[in-house]
Amino acid sequence: MRNPLFFLAVFFLFSATALAQVNQQDGDTTAIQSSDNELTSVDNEGQDDEGNNTTGQYIPGLLHSSADVYSNNTSYTFGIAYFKNRGYDSRYQAVAINGLDMASPITGRATYSQWGGLNRVFRWPENVLNMAASSFTFGNLGGATNYNVRASSYRKQIHVNYALTNRNYNNRIMLTYATGLMKNGWAFAASASTRFGTALSFVDGTSYNAYGYFLSAEKQFNKKHALNLAIWGAPSKRGMQGNSTQEVYELTNDHYYNSNWGWYDGKKRNSRVRTVHEPVILLSHFFTPEDNKYQITTTLGTSFGKNSTTSLNWNDVPDPRPDYYRNLPSYFKDDEMLFNYYTNAWLTDESFRQINWDKMYEVNQLAAAQGKQAQYIVENKVYTHINVAGNSNIVANISNHIKLSGGIEIRGFRQRNYKTINDLLGGAYWLNEDKYAEGESPENPNVLYNDLDNIGKHLGVGDKFGYDYTYNTFKQKIWATAQFSYNYVDFHIGLSGSATELWRNSFMKNGRYLDESYGKSETKVFPDYGIKAGATFKINGRNYIVLNSMFMTQAPTVLNAFISPSTRNTYASDLKSEKDFSADLSYILRYPIIKMRLTAYYARFADITNLYSFYHDDYGSFVNYSMTGIGKENMGVELGLEVKLGSMFSIVLAGNYGDYTYCTRPNVTMSADNGYDLLGDGKTEYTEQVYWKNFHVAGTPQVAGTIGLKFNHKYWYVNINANYFDKIYCDLNPERRTSEARGTMEVTDPLYQAMVAQERLKGQFTLDVSLSKSWKIKRNTIGFNLSVTNVTNNKNLITTAREQRRFDYNNYDVNKFPPKYYYAFGTTFYFGINYTFN
Repeated sequence: MRNPLFFLAVFFLFSATALAQVNQQDGDTTAIQSSDNELTSVDNEGQDDEGNNTTGQYIPGLLHSSADVYSNNTSYTFGIAYFKNRGYDSRYQAVAINGLDMASPITGRATYSQWGGLNRVFRWPENVLNMAASSFTFGNLGGATNYNVRASSYRKQIHVNYALTNRNYNNRIMLTYATGLMKNGWAFAASASTRFGTALSFVDGTSYNAYGYFLSAEKQFNKKHALNLAIWGAPSKRGMQGNSTQEVYELTNDHYYNSNWGWYDGKKRNSRVRTVHEPVILLSHFFTPEDNKYQITTTLGTSFGKNSTTSLNWNDVPDPRPDYYRNLPSYFKDDEMLFNYYTNAWLTDESFRQINWDKMYEVNQLAAAQGKQAQYIVENKVYTHINVAGNSNIVANISNHIKLSGGIEIRGFRQRNYKTINDLLGGAYWLNEDKYAEGESPENPNVLYNDLDNIGKHLGVGDKFGYDYTYNTFKQKIWATAQFSYNYVDFHIGLSGSATELWRNSFMKNGRYLDESYGKSETKVFPDYGIKAGATFKINGRNYIVLNSMFMTQAPTVLNAFISPSTRNTYASDLKSEKDFSADLSYILRYPIIKMRLTAYYARFADITNLYSFYHDDYGSFVNYSMTGIGKENMGVELGLEVKLGSMFSIVLAGNYGDYTYCTRPNVTMSADNGYDLLGDGKTEYTEQVYWKNFHVAGTPQVAGTIGLKFNHKYWYVNINANYFDKIYCDLNPERRTSEARGTMEVTDPLYQAMVAQERLKGQFTLDVSLSKSWKIKRNTIGFNLSVTNVTNNKNLITTAREQRRFDYNNYDVNKFPPKYYYAFGTTFYFGINYTFN
């Protein structure tokens, strides 16, 4: 036992050291008052290993993926509430395909829409929970996932599937074909799908049309070498839903009111349409020696394509959005006549609640007749990217007790960001000018122009305006993990090192920032490292104690690196790598009739950088809040329990109780895109502290639980789950919690308390039922699955809540800009039928 004891000493020393590095000096601890205001999961896992282990015998280790009782019973059930595992953002989960990292360097997150609708070929990934050891990547705090798209990994089949649902789309048709490995050493797999229709949707004015294609071809030259080429994409076009305030939802008596659409030419027309097509190509080489003691996987990959979203833009005319705050009764609360007029219009006139496309056309046609520019347009925010990457991983079985994994990756990524004119709406032309900058600086007329090289140019459909720049990143990474397995203990330790370069390059010379807007910015370089360790103590073949820990630094994403990326090359002040630490302790129980995992976890995130951009009424411009030094603390308990009641029934109990809070006072640098002098001192930006230490992190229920009953007999599967979600908080507006906003108010002032209070939303119950069955017909299989989510039609579960990014400094009226919400759908269903030719 000498080696395991030595490992434990190193492990605890590492944990203590890492925690010391990530901890920040405590700031003000004054408490702030808060207001309380494939779809069926089938358990086809085999029986547990039989027999008890005696002293001196080998005790098997744990599977850290599909065997986990907590994840199996929460991953789908908690989805309705947008539940985040341990409160982690998705960028803390590593996602790979054939070992190649799929995260966008711009956001830090994998873009699942790149393979949307291809469920059959992206169906069985290798999942590594949280900080457990992984053989394909170093991983991250939230775990790791690897999809294998090697053609020979798909069994021979022809699979046909049709699904009917009332969620984001109504219909899905999918066809999948795979040859398996043929005698000539070739294997092919292909899939195609389409998703369409919104007639059954909860949200009016939306649309959905999406396709998916996949092709994988593999040639095994001999027992050692194989080469695989995989190509896929998922083009889609969606008319989107908008969020609104509670006042709007009550006026419309509809929690799914959508302000993005209106009637035009007899059809529903949505102003916000997202179009995406970002295909991926991977070329992978697999080398396995004859002794099969190690495997080397090398993948070269590229992704490219376009992601765009339309929206309304206007000049010198009223905001055309129906739920703009000046179109609501609350804006006229001090004028009884206007208050009653607007209330009655919202309650009785459907057209008042929709975008008036005809009026915008009329205004533009009148302006064109007078030789003026269009007053309204539909603009298109476009993101095109090219990604080139390569990696090589090795997995080596050194002995019966030691397994080594490691890899190296090099990646270059460029994303171009610009706006184009999508539709002039009957107007004659558009000018590339900042409507908010007009009159701000009479002595310098150049501030009006976004592109000094094309002043006064009349722009038409397809022309660029506003901004045009690229984000650029280049990253190299190397990592290694060693896993050790002995009779009574398994343990692992891993190390990683990386270097990330990032910069911005602009193609428009902005009149407000002559020296900072055009050309290439300074290149920032961030060296980062990570270390992880864990141990599994095997009390016997049924009881385990698992301890994991990780510390890592991560470069800021280029998306958050600049204080005003649409106008200039200026970096956020005090920009540094994020520092993250996490540890968890689990007790796992595995018996034929009972399975359980009980886990306590803790995580601390330091030096996070975020950028918020929004329109500010007081400054009459889009403003940018660049926040640095954000710290978060996440802690909680997870429980997963499954008890068999005979051969057919099981009871499930699973849940999470968490507490996720901000633990620092970040700094925020505020700037206006139009060059507005925010403080009247000649500066276009200023920095101050944000007092949100001890406030709660939003974006997920911090309490979630489910109790369920499972039935399994002769390929009939039935699941019934009752779920509860609580501790759901509203996302904070930093501006309301600064010294500038507080002014001379005392902390005990009721107005101050109302101003900084964070809304806690009411806990909600949901009920889910799912049913599936399959039959064998000779060598073929036919089956169906039906799931009904939120059976009780609870329409009061708020999934996303955020305070508006502006504040009434004149009257300190906290209700002038109330929070906006998204509600979970009521009762939804999914019915799928499939036939597999084997």
